[in-house]
Amino acid sequence: MPNQTNQTNQLPALLVFLGFIGVLFGQIIIHELIHGVAFAAFGGSPRYGVGVKFFFPYAYATSPGTRFSRNEFLVIGLAPLVVIDLLCLVLLAIFPQAAWLGWIVVFNTSGASGDLWMATLLLRCPASIEVEDRRTGMAIYAPSHVDVRSLPFKTSSSKVRSALWVWGNATLIVLMVLFLGSFLLMPIFQILQVSSFVLGTDTFWIMRWQNNEQGFGIGFNLLSVLAIAAFFGLVGILVKAIDSKRQ
Repeated sequence: MPNQTNQTNQLPALLVFLGFIGVLFGQIIIHELIHGVAFAAFGGSPRYGVGVKFFFPYAYATSPGTRFSRNEFLVIGLAPLVVIDLLCLVLLAIFPQAAWLGWIVVFNTSGASGDLWMATLLLRCPASIEVEDRRTGMAIYAPSHVDVRSLPFKTSSSKVRSALWVWGNATLIVLMVLFLGSFLLMPIFQILQVSSFVLGTDTFWIMRWQNNEQGFGIGFNLLSVLAIAAFFGLVGILVKAIDSKRQ
């Protein structure tokens, strides 16, 4: 009987984990397909693929060789964010019991952070520029009357800014690992029947695992993670600044 009870308790955790993975990958595929539909709507020839960056796999849609106006590219970039989020919010209002729709909004909005950043840069450019999306980046074409130096797309040689960029990316990766890890570790800890524990102290803790009569769950202290990232990030920036002054 105890073994049968344990198996019954483990099943919901495994279903939640598998459902999380399915929703995540399904949202990514739909996100990129909407990018592709938007490319095609403005005369592009969408291509799809996958790659790895910072040890994380990602999917992409691109249309090399086709130039789009600034406003067209804004629509292309923001289309998945607007379509998926609005659709899920409407469905969530109609079917409030479908809480998993909220996860799609979170995943989709997080995945569109790069699209939002690019949109803010393009809005600072004149509407007369053209944009070509490529596999490894974008090409900006400006007419002769536009001063290229006024565009926000600049390559900085500042080591401090480079350190900030690396620190920002590293922090985002750590947060993503913790976010995904919480769903991965939960069924594993439950299957292994790991007792409750706290990684850290009561005032400064990083991770907590609860497994008792009230149920099981895992949690991360976001403030502690950000504090650690900020400390090492500031140390790295300081080292970069000192090296820059010496050179």
